[in-house]
Amino acid sequence: MKNNILYLVLFLVLLAVAGWLITENRGSGTLDKDGKERYAFSIKDTADIDKIIIKDKNPRQVILKRQSNHWTVNSEHRARKDAIRILLETLYRMEMRNFIEERMQETVIKRMTVYGKEVQVFKNGKLFKTYYVGTEAQDEMATYMLIKGSDQPFAVHIPGFNGYLSSRFFTEEHLWRSRDVITMNPRNIRSVEMYYPDSADASFKLHVFSPDSLYITNLRSGEVLRNRDKVKTNLFLNAFKNLKYEGLIVPSDPIYGRRDSLLASTPVFRMELTDVDGKTTSLSGYRIKGNAEMEMLEPDMERRDYDVDRMHGFINDEQMVLLQYYGLSSILKPRQYFLKN
Repeated sequence: MKNNILYLVLFLVLLAVAGWLITENRGSGTLDKDGKERYAFSIKDTADIDKIIIKDKNPRQVILKRQSNHWTVNSEHRARKDAIRILLETLYRMEMRNFIEERMQETVIKRMTVYGKEVQVFKNGKLFKTYYVGTEAQDEMATYMLIKGSDQPFAVHIPGFNGYLSSRFFTEEHLWRSRDVITMNPRNIRSVEMYYPDSADASFKLHVFSPDSLYITNLRSGEVLRNRDKVKTNLFLNAFKNLKYEGLIVPSDPIYGRRDSLLASTPVFRMELTDVDGKTTSLSGYRIKGNAEMEMLEPDMERRDYDVDRMHGFINDEQMVLLQYYGLSSILKPRQYFLKN
């Protein structure tokens, strides 16, 4: 009986020693000294993050800064709320999935040097942590990352998320920029003019003197009528709380070279909104020619001279964007819309 107990104790001691040796040999990075590799990548107090800098090898760089009630990208434009939310959520939830075999580490670091991105996270005005984000793991369910100060990369993931994380750390400024055309409280709107060149009788100007004093001008005849349908008017004005475009058109896009000819052509519509301070914001939309390739792929498809889903557009005749008819359906209303009960 005593021998059995002695053997059991000896077995447990040997098992503990073996476990320690395995742990020590799994990696030689500086992060494994305190045994917290798994959570070293996450930042739990994201509310203190006030700046994030992302750089790639092109070189491109975006600087995201927290303001009082929004984020900016490169100090010039508002940043997309959804993109910022996803980035902060990534920093909060990501953690180490597994160690990288020693024979693979050199290859992973070399690829990180060529294709990787540097991510600097600042908290309360001070640099808090620097990541090097590499390529995705072979199973595309994790991303190779290295924390500055460590000599060992790890495969990092978000538990429960199927995919890699490198795509969340992008450096194209236009993809970070907010896609808002107008975000205005209806009480700050003084007038909205909708001009339809192909349907002059549908064109109008809505004057907002107060919530109970609304008038509509027929831009063709000049006739002014008091608008009594508050429901439809409120729906129309509320659309300007969150009016968005689909995407920004940048100089590298082929259509960008035709911006001058588009501006000189006849638009589908032109909207001008004036606020209580007299500032005017304009938006105009231009037809996109039908896709001949789609007709070849689907011969039975009804021929369309123009895209029925999208338009090219200009904000204040400067910023070129891609618009959706569906996204603008709340404001693309004819004058008769307000006159019918």
